[in-house]
This record gives sequence, C-alpha cells and structure tokens, in this order.
Amino acid sequence: MNAAASLRASFYGVDGLLGLPHPNPRDARRHTLNGDVEALRWRRTLVPVNYADYSSYCRQVKETASQDSIFEVEQQPELPPTTGQLGRMFTIWPYRDANWIIAILFVVGSISFSVNATFTLLSAFAPSTMFPGEMELALPLTTLVGAAMFLSGGTLSLPAGWNADKGTFEPVEYKTGDGTTKMYKPALLGSSAWSWIPTATDLKAALRTIPFISAVVQFFGGLILSITIVGGWPGVFSPDDLMSLQLFLFTPLSVGGTMFFFANLVLLIWLQDSWYKPKPGSASWQAAFWSLVGSFNFALTGFAFFMGDMSTAAVTNFIGSWTFLIGSVFQWYDLMAFHPDGWAA
Repeated sequence: MNAAASLRASFYGVDGLLGLPHPNPRDARRHTLNGDVEALRWRRTLVPVNYADYSSYCRQVKETASQDSIFEVEQQPELPPTTGQLGRMFTIWPYRDANWIIAILFVVGSISFSVNATFTLLSAFAPSTMFPGEMELALPLTTLVGAAMFLSGGTLSLPAGWNADKGTFEPVEYKTGDGTTKMYKPALLGSSAWSWIPTATDLKAALRTIPFISAVVQFFGGLILSITIVGGWPGVFSPDDLMSLQLFLFTPLSVGGTMFFFANLVLLIWLQDSWYKPKPGSASWQAAFWSLVGSFNFALTGFAFFMGDMSTAAVTNFIGSWTFLIGSVFQWYDLMAFHPDGWAA
C-alpha cells in the first residue's frame, strides 16, 4: 500500500478540493468544465486569503469528512528484471541499434555451427544416423551460414565501436544488481550521428577501450575462420591432399579459434572488478565466459585435426559450438536491459 498516496487522498473532501470555494449557483459557467477553465484563466495569479478563516475551514472539512473519502492506492508490482529482459528478447526488435544486429548475427551463426557440430558428432559415433545429402549439402551449408554470420557480426562491431556514445538522444540508464548505473547512448543506424568511416579522433578514442580492441581481434579471427568455408567445401580438396587441408581447414580453425579465445579472455578480465575475481552474477560476464569456453574448444578442434584425432575433433567442435551459442544468447539478453521499449525500432 502506498501510505503517501493515502495521506494525499485524505486532503480531498467529499465535495472537492480543499481551499476552493463552493460553486456559485448563480454563475452558470461554473457548472461546466469549460466554465472552470475559463474562470481560472481570468483569475488573478495572487488571491488574498484570510489565513484564520481558511485554517478553520480546513479543520472543519477534515473533521466532518467520512471514511469513504479516504482511500488507498494500490501500487502495481513491477516485473522482475530477468522476466522483463527475457520478454523483450522476443517482443522488441531494435533493428536500428547495431549492437542488437551484432548479437542476432552471432546467435544465428552459433545455431548454424551447433547444427553442423551435432551432425558431425553423430556421424562420428553413430554412422547409422547419417542421411542422404548430409556430407554434400548439410555440413557445408551450415558451415557457410555460420562463418558468414560470424564475419558479418565481427565486421559490424567495428563501426559500432566508434559510434558508441554518439547518439543524439537522452541516454538510456540501467541499474545493475550491484547498484552500478550503466549509460547507453549509441548512434542509431540511419541517423545523422551514425558514421561508417571514423574520424582519426574517433578511431584513437575507440582504440583506447578494451571492448573495441577485443572486437578488432574477433574481426580478424572471424576473417581467418571464414577460410574454412573453402577448405571444408566438398570437392574443393581431395581427402588425401593433407597439405591443402592443413592450410585451408586445420590452420584457420586453430588460429581463428585462438584469436577468439584471447579476445574473450581480455574482455572477461576487463568485466571483472578484479582480474582474479569472477563475476557470475553479470550477464555480460556470462556472455564473455561461455564465448571463451567455446573459442577454446574451436581452437582444440583445429589442433585435434592436425593430430588426426577425428573423434576428439568432433567432441570439441560440438562443445565449442553449443557453449558459444550460450554466450551469444547471454549477449543478446544483456543488451535488452537497455531496450525497455521500442525506442530503437
């Protein structure tokens, strides 16, 4: 119950607001709302009041007021932040926010890689589950879609970095569980504040931030990972051409996964209050942590290929793809804290 609202409500009498004179029946204007507005418009700003009479009148009305004129106002309960953010993920589509597009690209790419990894794992340990066209179409297409989404998300993260805090609107505030207030004010896609090419000043300022440096490393990691599309496409290289497979499949997977690993490791440490103190209660920390685990397993997959251990490669690829998907979903969820409505839609 809102006690303050009850107190304010008790200052209202059964006949109207305290302090206002009773309607004059001879004044027809006061029997209508328009008449009240007109009368107030022409009334002088300062009206002399006899304090003694006014005080006596107030006491009289308060004493004679019935209990029916005193009421309490129910305060509508607010949804927990977690429930609110989960709902926004599927009801609000802030497509003008580049960071939201990046999050969705990584989610879609991770889903594609996860499907690919599941097929690969089943074919390695349960060959009977293979279906016609799996090796010729399903696996290469899911690899193509996943790599394209990762490369697109990594590329867009660069202009999103130097367009951060350049919005022309009032910044969106969000208070975290530990009481920290975060400010969010990016330039929106299609607005006059958005720039695809940075100025020297903007680029220097962005390069001084850990998240942007991490984004640059992930961009080049995604660029290297995209080479695996060529190496893994059926018919491009013979399975017996070990040198080509090592150059266009195993090496890009190992190097790209390692770059993703170090990019997420630096970001994870930056998000913590201390380098040795984890912060599992933070959604952004969870996103970096699961992406770190996924990147580590991507790198292990490449190393397992080098050693010729296809079973281990299938397992690490499966773990890496699904944990990276978890990290991408956490990234999407964390961003929706700044989108309580469709201000960027």
